[in-house]
Amino acid sequence: MHLNLSSQTSNPAIISALAWNAVRDSLTKLGKGELVNYIESVKITPTRITIKTLKPIVNMELSNHQESIKERIEESFKTFGIPKTERKIVFI
Repeated sequence: MHLNLSSQTSNPAIISALAWNAVRDSLTKLGKGELVNYIESVKITPTRITIKTLKPIVNMELSNHQESIKERIEESFKTFGIPKTERKIVFI
């Protein structure tokens, strides 16, 4: 059985939701789940992943876990067949 999810996985809102969930999952696994409460949004473009927070100090803490977050997002995208592209993570 093969599921064709291409129409769903090309939707920017769904891609951002997958990324948001991956960020939350990554922080929870790192024992930093409390940081999720400070994240306002996660947006995806072909070249960037932008994570907007409520506090600059949270950006600094998130940047310490940047690689783990990026790996989890890529893993999530791979699961749903979203093509891999090199994206830079930006915290604002």
